[in-house]
Amino acid sequence: MYVLFKQPIFDREGNIAFYEVMLKDIKTKEFPKDLDPLKATSITINIVTDVGPDKIGNGKPVFINVPSLFLEATMFELLSPEFVGIELVDNRDITNELLKAVNELVDKGFVFCIDDFGFEKVNYLPLLNKCHMVKINWKELVYSKEELAEVMGILKELKKGIIAKHIETEEDYDRAKKAGVDYFQGFYLAKPIPIRDIRSLYFMKGTVIKLYEALKNRDLKRVAQVIEQDVGATYRLLRFVKSLYRERAHDINSVEDAISFLSLNNVANFTLALAITELFAAHEEEELIKRSLLRASLSEELAKLYAPGLEEKAYITGLFSLTDELMGEHPQDIAKELELDEDIIEAYESRYNELGLILSLVELLEEDMDNDGITEKVANILKIPKEKVVKAIQNAKKITKEITSTGKPSRKGKRKGTTR
Repeated sequence: MYVLFKQPIFDREGNIAFYEVMLKDIKTKEFPKDLDPLKATSITINIVTDVGPDKIGNGKPVFINVPSLFLEATMFELLSPEFVGIELVDNRDITNELLKAVNELVDKGFVFCIDDFGFEKVNYLPLLNKCHMVKINWKELVYSKEELAEVMGILKELKKGIIAKHIETEEDYDRAKKAGVDYFQGFYLAKPIPIRDIRSLYFMKGTVIKLYEALKNRDLKRVAQVIEQDVGATYRLLRFVKSLYRERAHDINSVEDAISFLSLNNVANFTLALAITELFAAHEEEELIKRSLLRASLSEELAKLYAPGLEEKAYITGLFSLTDELMGEHPQDIAKELELDEDIIEAYESRYNELGLILSLVELLEEDMDNDGITEKVANILKIPKEKVVKAIQNAKKITKEITSTGKPSRKGKRKGTTR
């Protein structure tokens, strides 16, 4: 199990200036052995996007470790430069493509830091004039006192911020401060603390494939249809777009609305964020996702019979009703986080409304959908013929099967009224 940690970096006055985020193995508390750095970076970006960099850093910027190769397939359009910095690591090959990628990200406002900097590492020098800060490994200094003073002087003249990492003792701290270091990081000041593990909200394997097909055809309406048929992708998209467009969050009333805020390139990057991490659900999670989709479809079918006009909200209510099992967070907490309508939240919290009743009946039917006694009981509660309940179950099963196998949507129309 991997966990994302954050470690504060302090200024000369002892205040937290920003954070570095890093992926660690929950057991060893070290970087996961045999985990490809590109995959580690993509997982990190996925979590930072999911949680929100402003929340992780409590309003302070967070720096993400990025291998040079990763910048050429950037996912940073999903993140705001206001809250995210880029720490370049493993810069063995400086190519024209890399320099171009760095230039583009700097132009967008991202702050760059070179990790493990040293003038003796000549391959770093082409990046020096493009970066804002450098990080020096204080534990493995190769400079004499005179050489260190010269290095610090050059960096100061170039107006580069200087971070000393691996500050592990008071002596380290005092020496770095006297040398003119601007920022300090290490166990002496603060240890890394966990943010959350990567068990966010899973999505179905087929979703990414369907999204790529829709993107290839430049069909954003189809993209919206695919996303709304997947509980994990719906959660991630709504959260991402609402965080990106806080001032317009009230205008985002459906998946299709959320898609309309994004360029085709941003939608492609969102799809890449799902795919590149390889956080595909295992069999157990896939079954939970299918149950969520069945609940959503059945809730919508029952709403057509019992509360016309609430079909859209009933679908969303059913879709997020199993998040406690999928990600360990109660549905009402997810609904509040996504700013869903109050009656959806109330349905999860108390069941004292029409949506709550529908969800309760869906859960009852779920116990045994072929049980005539249960079907008849639901029909009596809704005051409709039993045959209509049977037909609703059949329709929901058919929709779920089509979506999870061929991906051809049986449901049509735009969803409305899902946010406050």
